[in-house]
Amino acid sequence: MEPLNRTKEEYKETIEKISLPQSPVGIDAQYTHAIIIEYLRDISHRLDRLEQQLNFKK
Repeated sequence: MEPLNRTKEEYKETIEKISLPQSPVGIDAQYTHAIIIEYLRDISHRLDRLEQQLNFKK
């Protein structure tokens, strides 16, 4: 499902996990960025593997 089409309720668990009440923006920015970076690294590794598979088939 497209992330922008999801409701806030659907994100409730994630919001609770990254929230930090004493933060001016309401989230733990370092933790949130670490999660994003790890997902991006995972995506990058997966793309590398797919590219290797496609190049092998050529």
